[in-house]
Amino acid sequence: MEASSQRLRNLLAAALALSGVGCYGEASLAIPSSDGLPSYEDPNPDPPPVDHTGALKCELSSVPSSVTRESIAADFAREVQPALLRQDSGCISCHATTSGRQFKVSTDGVETFYAARAAGFLSTEPGSMLARLVTSDESARMPRGQAPWSAREIATVASLTCQLAAVEARAPQTPPDEEFPPALLQPYSGPPVATYDNPFINYVQLKGKVKQLFNDDWVRGGVDKFGTHVGLFGGVDYVQYFVEARSATADFLLGLDDLAADVCLQAATNKTGPFAGVDTALPIIDIPAPTTRTYQAETAADLTASTGIVTGTGWNLYTNGTLTTTLPWPSPYTSTYRITVRAMGNLCGAEPPQLELRVDGTLAQSWAVNVTSYTDFVHTVTVPAGEHALSVGFTNDYTEEGVCDRNLHVDFLQVSGPTEASTGTARADAAKARVDTLHRRMLFRSATAQEQANGYALIKDLYTLEANLPKAWSGLCEGLMRSPDFLFTLPPSYETRTGAERDRLLMVKLAQDLAGRPPSAAELADFESGGKSWEQLVDQYLASTDFRAYYFHKMRIRTESEGTADTDEPARLWTYLATTGAPFQELLTGDYSVSPDFTKVARPPEHGSTGVLTMKGFLQNKPGLPHFNYAARVMTDFMGSLFEIPAEVFDMRGAATAASTVDPTSICFSCHQTLTPLAHQRLRWNDDGTYRTQDAQGRPIDDSDRGLVGAYAFKGQGMPAFAEKAVKKESFIRRTINAQYILFFNRELRHTLDERVMYKRLWDVAHESNGNLKAVLKAIALSPEYTR
Repeated sequence: MEASSQRLRNLLAAALALSGVGCYGEASLAIPSSDGLPSYEDPNPDPPPVDHTGALKCELSSVPSSVTRESIAADFAREVQPALLRQDSGCISCHATTSGRQFKVSTDGVETFYAARAAGFLSTEPGSMLARLVTSDESARMPRGQAPWSAREIATVASLTCQLAAVEARAPQTPPDEEFPPALLQPYSGPPVATYDNPFINYVQLKGKVKQLFNDDWVRGGVDKFGTHVGLFGGVDYVQYFVEARSATADFLLGLDDLAADVCLQAATNKTGPFAGVDTALPIIDIPAPTTRTYQAETAADLTASTGIVTGTGWNLYTNGTLTTTLPWPSPYTSTYRITVRAMGNLCGAEPPQLELRVDGTLAQSWAVNVTSYTDFVHTVTVPAGEHALSVGFTNDYTEEGVCDRNLHVDFLQVSGPTEASTGTARADAAKARVDTLHRRMLFRSATAQEQANGYALIKDLYTLEANLPKAWSGLCEGLMRSPDFLFTLPPSYETRTGAERDRLLMVKLAQDLAGRPPSAAELADFESGGKSWEQLVDQYLASTDFRAYYFHKMRIRTESEGTADTDEPARLWTYLATTGAPFQELLTGDYSVSPDFTKVARPPEHGSTGVLTMKGFLQNKPGLPHFNYAARVMTDFMGSLFEIPAEVFDMRGAATAASTVDPTSICFSCHQTLTPLAHQRLRWNDDGTYRTQDAQGRPIDDSDRGLVGAYAFKGQGMPAFAEKAVKKESFIRRTINAQYILFFNRELRHTLDERVMYKRLWDVAHESNGNLKAVLKAIALSPEYTR
């Protein structure tokens, strides 16, 4: 009975506090414990003391000394994670790690805990996970549109929040958003990642490959054909096309049709590029051993007569007519053949019978048959490869009534040859060797026996269609340009090759990833002879002007340059940092600019230490207050944040003000607790990139964060204050590392999944090298993940 009375008094006290303060009261939360450990067993706990802003008051001294950050993470995984993952009143359906929400739920409870801690959702300040669970504003309460969590679940979140505050107060450490995520130090235990990397060649790499292999810039008649095909190839020209394609498209293959046909035919004809030293005019089809084929005149399966009758000794053409091979005669090779017609005549009149030999209807030879016994009439003729119709004809029939009748008798038609000496397989073998040469030069690997046979067959077929050997070889070249081994920076054949060939194919990828082109013959020779190690090769590429040009190209795309000097300035700074080894933190804290020749130059003092943040080319097209585009782009581009706007938020935007967005009870607060203070810190910079110290009314501009959000992580005056703190954040370091990782893998690190070890390695390199991007790039190129 006494216990029930005490419980009633507690509820009454909570109700009084709620009526006076507007939420759950101002008392401090004491952590219930059992045997020195936090207890979560009370099924009907008191509401946590959350004030009207969403802040939680904790009695830190009540937290047992045995509590550690690790024990809190374990308790969170056991007590809270199941509620986050459940279908009804859960969170993962909207807050999965692939979502654009600020609060993200992993399938692993410890990972969810550390991510929420780093993002500030387990703090005692407004905007926390607890604040969203207990708010009375249905537009802001989580889980939205579903039943609220139970009192026990909410009390557990409050308890864990206070425990964390106590632990971090006892032993201040690196702020959670500046340390390597502790959860990622644990081995990945999830399912195997089966996603396929996309090393498809890009526009610049394609240009570099054609230039390197063919020594051809594809300019014809003063017209840059690459330029006219830039859209098909998914490239950028900063005139009409500004976004680079990231995968193969049907348009790309259409453009490749034009490119391959042109550059291959020119190279095959002129014996340049991959055809240097390759004689494309050499015969490719071997001369077979001679054979003889006899067509009997009286046999219909051999010869078809247009007139006449069979006789005991052949066929009598008693009037003008022909005997034609019933089936085409196949000539396997263009060569000379000896054709024999055994014939005799019935003489009449002044002329002997006339015998004609035709090949495919064309007269090859004619004879006067002035003999009355079978005689061989022989003619040697050059016949192209292919199937042919042979015919003999009688053309001058004559009769003297009752006196004589001129006729032509044919015994057989015989073809023998070729007359040249047989070449065996020498020509085919030599052609297959040239096929292999093209594979080695264009695909950087030998051709398999099957590929040699297929390539040779293709050339023969093309030559049969059109007797132009350079054009037939060009067809093989076109086929190789459509090969996946040509179109992917890491040739798929890499998976099946071993030894030196496997190493060479990886070198092809390295050169294209860092220099935007394949390796030169000299570079390949240096590596394969042992003259340069893999590490020395990486250093050589990173020190090259080709790397600088290619890196600049990639950063122009990343920073959305419009191709002007102003909009190129951020990409020039990126490139300067990557090529000089200057700390990558200077991306946001540099007090200088970089000229078009990539040298450091001074800039006006009003910029301060703000790197790209106050560059005109970055400010343009990113409006500040009353909009938040600039702030959102800064957080997205450099901190990796994604902002997802639900429909209910979108509907409220018209009436929202800067002040209302930082109301802790507002649905906008989770994003705008960062965006709004940051937008104020940019106030001295106009949308056109000019600087001002007074507003339109002549009043001094306060560009501090104005204390709008107590837990704002970038407090201070202007953009230099933001930059100074931003470069220390784990999210900035990860985002910057990812910008390098994309160069090699065409995707970001799977840092929370199977590549967490790689991330930790690059994190350590970044810190040990004082933010040297070259060191980070080199570490990726030397990593087992890259060298496989």
